Amino acid sequence: MFIATAMVPANEIRFDKESKIVFNSNMNGDDDIYMLTKNQLIRLTEDPGSDQYPVANKAGDQIVFTSNRSGNFNIYLMNLQTRAVRELTSDGRDEISPSWSADQQFVYYDLVVKSGQWQTMKLELKSGKVTPLFIDPPFKSTIVAFQNNRGDEFFFTGKVFLGWRVAKYDLKSRKYTELASRGSCRPRISPDSTRVAFVNDEDDGLGDIYLMNGDGSNLVNLTAQRSNYYDYYPCFSPDGREIVFSSSPKGKKKTAYQLYVIDLQSRKIHLIFSSKGSNSYPCWFR
Repeated sequence: MFIATAMVPANEIRFDKESKIVFNSNMNGDDDIYMLTKNQLIRLTEDPGSDQYPVANKAGDQIVFTSNRSGNFNIYLMNLQTRAVRELTSDGRDEISPSWSADQQFVYYDLVVKSGQWQTMKLELKSGKVTPLFIDPPFKSTIVAFQNNRGDEFFFTGKVFLGWRVAKYDLKSRKYTELASRGSCRPRISPDSTRVAFVNDEDDGLGDIYLMNGDGSNLVNLTAQRSNYYDYYPCFSPDGREIVFSSSPKGKKKTAYQLYVIDLQSRKIHLIFSSKGSNSYPCWFR
């Protein structure tokens, strides 16, 4: 079932691209998954539980997301054509923040090991087999891992003493590398696998969107002029020329995220979607 924009009149849409963005929002109460298409909003889930963290596969015909519709948080898969939903995990512990492998054969997600500690898991879709993704990571926790489209590196957030840091794991060398300072998190990789967007609160104490090369070089703060906003959850456009992100005013803390886009060439930022709720974790795809 989907609900079109006309049924949610408080929304403002300024998205006219020939592409799609999925995100989670509480604009109608509980968190549900929504999809922006060209000048239209589609509601993908309508469940009493909380549906969050949607990520589309490379083909653009499926998303994975997190939901507590069955009790604790598990990972689910939705076919975007039929809207059919399938539960992928059923551990008694919470499982959140899924992502796709480069070949679309695996789903990665975060498993709560114990209070305050997370481990990144690897789920083979065909067999259902689950194994840890990382081998002996030098971090107390690893979360929100994304594989680049080449399939040779993972970028993720690692827990260090008194904070988090963006890091990467090279599959061939099995080497871990810290790429950004403490207070950095949630890396997303450009479609051509050369650049990484992530969040860092070092400049304003709230959160900015940063951009760097895959080796950590050429670091730049893209939202330095937005010192009164929490800027979070970056994701590249399919052509790699823009980044969508969520932004909430300082006075409302992290409760009023709206969706913005920054053009990486001009550095101009504009609003593409706002609602009476909080709209976060966007994923941009074809």
